[in-house]
Amino acid sequence: MKRRLRAGLVGCALLASFATFGGPYDQGVAAYDQGQYATALSLWLPLAEQGNAAAQYNVAVLFEKGQGVAQSYQEAARWYLKAAEQGDPDAQVSIAVLYEKGLGVVARSPSVAQKWYALAAANPRASSRVKERARKRYADLSHAREEVVHFDGGRFVIAPSQDICVIALQGTITTDTSYKFEEAIAESAKLGCGESWLLLESPGGAIDDGIRVAREVRFKGLRTITRAECASACSLIFVAGTERVLAGSRARIGLHQPATARDYDKSRRCASGSDSNGVSEIRKFLRWAVPDTADRIMDIVLGTSCDSIEWIQGQQALDLAIATRLASADAEMPGQTKR
Repeated sequence: MKRRLRAGLVGCALLASFATFGGPYDQGVAAYDQGQYATALSLWLPLAEQGNAAAQYNVAVLFEKGQGVAQSYQEAARWYLKAAEQGDPDAQVSIAVLYEKGLGVVARSPSVAQKWYALAAANPRASSRVKERARKRYADLSHAREEVVHFDGGRFVIAPSQDICVIALQGTITTDTSYKFEEAIAESAKLGCGESWLLLESPGGAIDDGIRVAREVRFKGLRTITRAECASACSLIFVAGTERVLAGSRARIGLHQPATARDYDKSRRCASGSDSNGVSEIRKFLRWAVPDTADRIMDIVLGTSCDSIEWIQGQQALDLAIATRLASADAEMPGQTKR
């Protein structure tokens, strides 16, 4: 006989899947209805261990609510997952909720939650109420708000989409940028991102700080992309990407000599000498990041005054290995200022 439970769970009805066993299962239902949760657990647990999805779901409920057993999100997640993998729609929604909130699972993962919500929404065994809830939660996660990490001179904006995160670096690169970069990476991990792109929207900044960020970009295996102008320290960060994409007709990389500032009169001068600190650091970095074309790029750097910029785009960027791919080369990408 197929039956469903009537008790509540996390703001919605506690609905077990159709039972395929009589006897102990129905006795568990009766015990639960009478508030005898420990008895219900003792009757359902053996069935759950034998693979009964309805019993697995009910055991998960008891662990989530702490009814007749010590409350444990970890155990609840374990039993919800077993039932969900057998196609129980209510379990699919429940395990999605735990992944969405990061309760009882290895890590919070909106992308995994979306997967289970999608399965529940398409499950022919799901009621219209369950399907509607799953669709709504899936949509809400798809439009999750951006996370922002501020630094002196700008900010990082982390925008999740499925398993991918886009981390936008916006503003001038300063010492604080390199300090807050780790925080931005940590925020993307909390959002369950399995892969991250670094979108560069920066006019540049301090060379040494740019190199520090750039090395972290390479070590962490991030891909870089720009859809507008990325110059000076920004160009070094871009070159560090494991994949480097110029997106749109206005995407270009700016190179120039580094400059040094004089403390006593606040003036600046180009550090064109091959043994100057700025030039040495850039050459050392490029030979590490793009060894085959580093010297050619350095020729452009040293041949361009610190008061001007040599813009590299299109095929030239590919030839110099500054970029590895061009995307929508003829299109004007959103967010750019028309000239």
